[in-house]
Amino acid sequence: MRGMELIRRNQVLTQMLDEAAAQYLGINTTDGRAIDVIDQAGGRITAGELARELRLSTGAVTTIVDRLEKAGYARRVADPDDRRRVLIEVTPKVGRMSDDIYGGPDDVFAMTAPYSAEEVDLWVRFQEQE
Repeated sequence: MRGMELIRRNQVLTQMLDEAAAQYLGINTTDGRAIDVIDQAGGRITAGELARELRLSTGAVTTIVDRLEKAGYARRVADPDDRRRVLIEVTPKVGRMSDDIYGGPDDVFAMTAPYSAEEVDLWVRFQEQE
């Protein structure tokens, strides 16, 4: 039972971190999730794909993207492969502020330094489970 308690505690802490990050960015948590989804998609995504990932209507996603554009976190750009299609991409501001919140690569290396390669690999494999 201890493992399940730790997983549940991690979920609470992750939610708290997401809320604090959104507050720092001056946005709501749904908009924060949208930034994360766009970023995980390689920095660009269509509105339809974003709607599917967030499990929201395309109308709701339009409103989210409008807010993110106004805040300077996202922008609409023409798809270079299909000029009729619009992509949503994160701006460089997201990367800078993300480093402020979560730290950069050097911070990750410092955090994992006390652990063996096997321990880090175990942690990564656990996180990759679906």
